[in-house]
Amino acid sequence: MTEDRSSDPWSGWRGRLAASRKRKDDRVAGWQTNVRKRIGDERNSNSAETTASSAATTAVPSVNKDWPLTKAKIALLYSQTPEIRLSTSDPNAGPLVQQFAAKLNEEIRKANIGARIEEELADVINAAGISAVVLACEKRTETRLMDSIDPMIAGMTGQVPEKIPVDHVVDIRYPSRRISPASLLVPADFTGSVYDDAHWLAYDDSLPWPTGKVEFKLSDEVKEKVCGTDKRVNTSNSLNTDIDKFRDTEVVNFTEVFYWRHYYHEEETNYKALQRVVFVEGLDEPVIDEPYAGQKRVDDTIVGITRMPIQVLALTYISDDCLPPSDSSISRPQVNELEKSRQDFALQRKHSIPMRVYNPSLVSPNARAKFERGSWQDTVAVSGQFERAIGVIQQSALPPERYELDSIINQEITDEWTVGPNQGGSFASGERSAREAGIVEQNFKTRIGQERAKVERHLIANAENLGALMALHGNAGIPVELLGSITYSIRVDSTVLLDAQQQIEHIKEYVNMWGQSGVANIKALAVKHAELLGWLPEEVTIDPQPKPPEPVKISIGSAEDIVNPLMLAAMAATNQLPAPEHVAAVAKLLQALESIPGMAEMLIPKEPVDPNQQPSDVARPGIHNADWQEQPRLNKRDQDGGQ
Repeated sequence: MTEDRSSDPWSGWRGRLAASRKRKDDRVAGWQTNVRKRIGDERNSNSAETTASSAATTAVPSVNKDWPLTKAKIALLYSQTPEIRLSTSDPNAGPLVQQFAAKLNEEIRKANIGARIEEELADVINAAGISAVVLACEKRTETRLMDSIDPMIAGMTGQVPEKIPVDHVVDIRYPSRRISPASLLVPADFTGSVYDDAHWLAYDDSLPWPTGKVEFKLSDEVKEKVCGTDKRVNTSNSLNTDIDKFRDTEVVNFTEVFYWRHYYHEEETNYKALQRVVFVEGLDEPVIDEPYAGQKRVDDTIVGITRMPIQVLALTYISDDCLPPSDSSISRPQVNELEKSRQDFALQRKHSIPMRVYNPSLVSPNARAKFERGSWQDTVAVSGQFERAIGVIQQSALPPERYELDSIINQEITDEWTVGPNQGGSFASGERSAREAGIVEQNFKTRIGQERAKVERHLIANAENLGALMALHGNAGIPVELLGSITYSIRVDSTVLLDAQQQIEHIKEYVNMWGQSGVANIKALAVKHAELLGWLPEEVTIDPQPKPPEPVKISIGSAEDIVNPLMLAAMAATNQLPAPEHVAAVAKLLQALESIPGMAEMLIPKEPVDPNQQPSDVARPGIHNADWQEQPRLNKRDQDGGQ
């Protein structure tokens, strides 16, 4: 490194990490409040104020808007893990890339990347506005004795191979871990929204001593220095305030840092090169300080992971602030105001207790005692008119504007979350026109589509990192050098789960538009349709039958046409040629017709007539100059229009 490490070689990094923690710690309390509000837990909540009234206290009622809105928005942004599609610019690598795509999608399922994104969305929408995932490659190895040279070469050369210890990989996995916002460390001076552009990213975490010992190659001599209480017992390091959850006292607390080497190593020649540093609490020097193992140098090129191993998800950008607020944080003032309004209703109900009045001169002492005791559904004896003996004091009521205020507050919360009652699966109050509803729905799709695109890019980025790790360390069956030519993608809006009826409607729309074009795979659509209906496709579908050729339209002008070779060939091509038995049947019919008197003359073919021949006088007797026409009129009348 080019930094001055004369006194403490790692003081610069300790300062950066401390500044990031301080900035993060200032916001953790608000994040924890959002989580408690979502689950309706009012412990240690600053909003659980009390109000004194006539020596009585009333707690602020909890209005839980975060629970339904968070669940609805997560479902709108990500409700299923789509299939990752791979394409390559190398025309010869197509089959290899498709095999790699199948392995990648299977590993995405094993690594539970979809579950991690749902966990992140809960952080981003409700808790903190930011969250992250880190992918790793973990191997379990054992030492085995292997020949120092290939046995075949040894047999050819006469050498005796020596046995040398070699670490053999027994098992390998690619775990994905969600990083809590309370553990994520972003540079305090970073002001962008593309977190791959940050100089470095880090996170705090802990491992049990046996795992930490193997992971960081620690010796038993340092166990007393590095083992301690889980750092998450400190409420600033977790969004969960239940400190009883973290009771293990033999854990290794550490901080893992990834940074772009060219910012801190002047000799670095590649902008994509990464460095990995791991600090273990209790030790002065980092236990790991090495080039990131998720990359490989091939000549002057970096292959493998070429983005940050820590992938950060945020749906909102606040100018010059890399820690944006969540939707819950933005709507917290409105929810608090709604709770205050609900408190006024509670106080109104508590103090507006119905009271009765009675006329002592008309009500007996026995009846007065019943009034004073507050007996319910009892009978009271009165003298004189009932209306003059007993009455009810009119109760005070909240002014109508209080109800209007609640409606305004709820509308403000809907505007901030971009999720209304309809998107949450509920009916909206008030009358709306169909046109207005269409405009609102279109604008909603635009806004939610922008955030959904960010979630999709986050998924693809994690898939790229996983694919690179598989190519470098696993048996993906693809050369690492080919990774640069591969493009990752998913289908449009494929992160949203559609119910069966919605998918059926999409199939109908596709068939209506492309069914007759010849490019649609009708059988595949039919199989999908049957599956959505709950039927067995093999029972209700068959292979499509080829359409027969269109028959030739034949016009016969003479008997010679019927025996013309070209016409007979055209009829044979379209299966219109009469069979021999048909010809024999016609011949037999003609023989039968000839026995009828006068029919023979009708069956004799007539001489063909030239269609261009002019009719003669013989053909039109008594008409001379048959080709003459009437002379145009010379006299023109106005009523004829001047014609």
